Amino acid sequence: MLATGFWAPQLGQNIRYLYFIFEWLYVIFLATYYIRNERIYARFTKWLTVLYIGMLMIGVWECLTGRHLSQSGSLFYETTTSAFQPTGFQFNTNDFASLLTIFFPMVMMSITTWKKKLLMLGGLFGVGSMSLYLVIMTNSRLAMLVLILEMLLLLFGWSKIWSFIAIYVLGMGALLVSTFHASGFIQKLLGMVNHSFTDKGDSTNERVQMYQASWDMIKESHFMGIGAGNLPIRLDEYMYGFERAFDNYWAPHNYWLEALANGGLLAFIPLFAFFVGYHIVAIRYWMKEEYSATSAIPLLIGVAFVAASIGLSSTIDKRHLSLGIGMGLALLNIRYFQKGWIR
Repeated sequence: MLATGFWAPQLGQNIRYLYFIFEWLYVIFLATYYIRNERIYARFTKWLTVLYIGMLMIGVWECLTGRHLSQSGSLFYETTTSAFQPTGFQFNTNDFASLLTIFFPMVMMSITTWKKKLLMLGGLFGVGSMSLYLVIMTNSRLAMLVLILEMLLLLFGWSKIWSFIAIYVLGMGALLVSTFHASGFIQKLLGMVNHSFTDKGDSTNERVQMYQASWDMIKESHFMGIGAGNLPIRLDEYMYGFERAFDNYWAPHNYWLEALANGGLLAFIPLFAFFVGYHIVAIRYWMKEEYSATSAIPLLIGVAFVAASIGLSSTIDKRHLSLGIGMGLALLNIRYFQKGWIR
């Protein structure tokens, strides 16, 4: 990426992008360097759980009142639904959904360590249901799929020990849904889900157009890259049909195409190899531990990141994603590499 500064047309965007890369790497380094044993990891996830529950409460407050924190993009959107969509500490709804999904496995497993069984079960049900509700309210399709996958894999891992509890919870959930299906609340949620998957044709078409434009720019650069951070400027010019002097930034909505367009194959191949290697090790660890719920955390973090990388407008400036990957690496280091299981 650094080498692309020699031919990048917008040096300011190049420096900005390189800074965010440094920030990403630094957050990952801090997570893997300082979280080196189970005691530190447990302490970190304990406070993460407190923060996560606080964000859930803020999200529910936003949905019920239509009010938001000062940095929320919902204060600037002019749509019929944005007023009651949660953003938490993030700018837009998709960012908030990605934050919930990437931390969800760690938070749920941290709650299982609570000593009082009744409080633990209440925490699991409360955090799980609130997370699902808020992700549905964000209208983020990929986040909904990821959260459901996370719940299913965690239940699968728990079922060996908690088979009765899992069956009971699922049975009660099905009973509640069937009982309150006619209620306005359930109808609203089902309507949101249906809207998310069926009424976003314009958004999907626009993304396809951006992907095609990005791919054309990649080929025009002969896979050398157009310069770190310069793809949004070029995309803005393409989407508007002329070069604008101000606010000329069009987010590419695809981390992988963005990396390839900005840095070329020289930057993309190591990045892609890193994430492929991460997922291979995460799957091997999950299989080594016989698909336990705890061992699924690094894999689920990776899945949540991949979904966010093609679901968010931009990924490079989302610190919670780099922290999630750093926590996944820290867990693999503590529970896999340090035990000498890697071969």
